[in-house]
Amino acid sequence: MTELKQYSPGTFWNKVMSAVAMAIVVSVTPSAIIGPVFQALADHGAFWASLNMITNLAMYAVPVLCGALAAGQFGFNMIEKTSVALATLIGSGAVAYSAKDQTYTLIGMGDLINTILVTALAIVVIFAVRQYVGSWSIIWDPIIGACVVGGIGTWTYPYVHLISTTVGTFLNQVTKLEPLLMCTILGLAFAVIIATPLSTVGLAYAFSIAGIAGGAASVGITACFFTVAYAVSKVNGKGLVVAMAFGSVKMMLANFLRHPQMLIPIALSGALAGLVDSLPFARMENGAAYAGFGFPVAPINAYTHLHGSVGANLLTVGLMYLVLPTVVALLSYHFCKNVLHIVDENHWYVDLNA
Repeated sequence: MTELKQYSPGTFWNKVMSAVAMAIVVSVTPSAIIGPVFQALADHGAFWASLNMITNLAMYAVPVLCGALAAGQFGFNMIEKTSVALATLIGSGAVAYSAKDQTYTLIGMGDLINTILVTALAIVVIFAVRQYVGSWSIIWDPIIGACVVGGIGTWTYPYVHLISTTVGTFLNQVTKLEPLLMCTILGLAFAVIIATPLSTVGLAYAFSIAGIAGGAASVGITACFFTVAYAVSKVNGKGLVVAMAFGSVKMMLANFLRHPQMLIPIALSGALAGLVDSLPFARMENGAAYAGFGFPVAPINAYTHLHGSVGANLLTVGLMYLVLPTVVALLSYHFCKNVLHIVDENHWYVDLNA
């Protein structure tokens, strides 16, 4: 435990969150960037359907990558890294076991909050037993990681998952409000949620956030993407800006944890986008399976719900998912930076080599 004590609580959690953020970005980038293309082509042959499946499969690796990358942050050796990865996979809730059929089913990336907690616990436990297992680490570390820490994760999962369930219940109640309030609140809520460990895709699908509500959610999420993309453009490279615009905002988890005020311009942009989306001539619609996505997935689904000409529909989608998010991103960022003075450009810096 002496080695663990060299890390302050702040440093420890910063390392864990940075690793989790990178794991998410690496896993979801294929589906976020090229996924919509393969999805559109999936019905035109087995080859494209296969590529669509492969692209989406990458996101299921989130728990394993979280464990491996977090362990790497603390200089763990290969046995220790893989033992932490075992713990996070088992404890994440990403794999469901059916005793009746004796089958294991991948059900997504699991509960990210529980994954983070299990990752942290696994690292602490490995540090604690390191001096006792010695050369027996090849035997004991995997057993401890999988059976002890992973087992604890499976027990905590139902309780930790209540956080997502509670948030989802609240969002479901919001859908019963009149359009102006509903769209504004959903735009704000989903813009902020996408920047946290919670899953907007899982919440929207599980609680049937669809139709106009789904449109407001996806527009709010897109506003978050563009706000973060604009903010990081001040201090980061162009590649990172593009990644943020295409949905990699969870990469900023460590930044948000250190500077929670960064969420204020995001919330403001989401609320403004949702407010505009509530107007009768601007209302977008999304199915529950797409409401938790932002640009570029949501616009494709929103297009299918429009009933005008091809040109008019493309213009509407472009205005709502490109022009509107850009405008509210600029307004929100500069209002928080120049008027409220709560935004610091350096807070948005991401060290890709950390």
